[in-house]
Amino acid sequence: MMKAEAWIAWKLLFSRKTFVGGSAPLSLVGLCLGVASLVAAMGVMSGFERSLQQAMSDVTGHVQVIKRTRGQDDWRELEDKIKKAEPELVSSARFLRVEALLARAGRIQGVFLQSVDADRRDQVMNLRSRLVAGSLSMEPDGDVPAVLIGRGIASKFQIKPGDRLRLVVPIADAIDPEKFRRKMGEFIVRGTVDLGKHDWNERFLLADLAPVQRLAETGDRYQGLLLKFQDAERARESGFRLSQQLGIGYYVADWREMNEYLFEAVKLERVVIFFVVFIIVVVAAFNVASTLFVNVLRRTEDIALLKALGLSTKATLRLFSLQGLAIGVAGFIGGTALGWLICQAFTFLQGRFQLMSGAVYKLETIEASVRGSDLAVIALATIGICFVATFAPAWRGSRLTPTEGLRNG
Repeated sequence: MMKAEAWIAWKLLFSRKTFVGGSAPLSLVGLCLGVASLVAAMGVMSGFERSLQQAMSDVTGHVQVIKRTRGQDDWRELEDKIKKAEPELVSSARFLRVEALLARAGRIQGVFLQSVDADRRDQVMNLRSRLVAGSLSMEPDGDVPAVLIGRGIASKFQIKPGDRLRLVVPIADAIDPEKFRRKMGEFIVRGTVDLGKHDWNERFLLADLAPVQRLAETGDRYQGLLLKFQDAERARESGFRLSQQLGIGYYVADWREMNEYLFEAVKLERVVIFFVVFIIVVVAAFNVASTLFVNVLRRTEDIALLKALGLSTKATLRLFSLQGLAIGVAGFIGGTALGWLICQAFTFLQGRFQLMSGAVYKLETIEASVRGSDLAVIALATIGICFVATFAPAWRGSRLTPTEGLRNG
């Protein structure tokens, strides 16, 4: 019986009178555009969150363990403690971040010189996919250590791989901490990298740990450890447990905590944008309802004949409900395909023309990503609102009597 009802609903919906000559095509196009807008909006927000997460885990590792004291200690003992507390630890590397001044071509800018153990860098950081020019080699040129620079610095100062640059580091006086002396260091640029975040590209330089320790005169001291685990999604749980195990002598922060405000803003904006854009889908769904209502009024004679042949009231109600569901499913499929194309276009244009400024939105590279969970919510919302919107015309058609339909037909 359901197959027969579905066949009748299909014939009534896609007949020349209803679909070709009526307003159903416009209603379907409107629904597709609404769903496409929703898919594209969610795709951009998901892509922003994913790109930020990827940048954080690629450059700073999954978790940072920072020492609160400045004394020297055996970092391998600290690593052993971490491994015992978290067996899923893949690798760790010491890091030291030093503030410096970059002077070149008559311009001066404050930068951060971040150094990591060169032999462990690739085990905790993922820079291969972020290389823009040159290489990732940390091999020095004689006595001149190597450095990698963010692409923002390279563009602003017109620096290319093979060039040399000078950094000025302030050294605190051993007797009076309020006094500083300047120390200059020279580095050779091995490569340019896209670090993901705009401020990192504008201010970060990456180098080996040992030459930076010599330049900053810190001895064998380091700032902390960068940790990489098997699963980045579980970094928060691991960081919380490590914080309890290591005690107050260490500050532990996962990749999300270091940009908590951004992730919370994205989470809030996703909900707001969903409901704002969903209004377009609601309007399109009621356009579908008006189309089906007109279809009922134009099909009174056909409905009367079907009822005279024994079609029940419930069957008639299901018949027109199936029409609304069919348009809802078609709108969702067409809108999802169009939304995916918009996401691809956005990713391309963002890479070429910076549609979303990195100075404002913190990220320069955003790859729109459509999540399966987002599609599931959009599908349920779209098809559900279409079903609710088409209930009125379906009810009107089911209450039509054969005599009324034949008289009006």
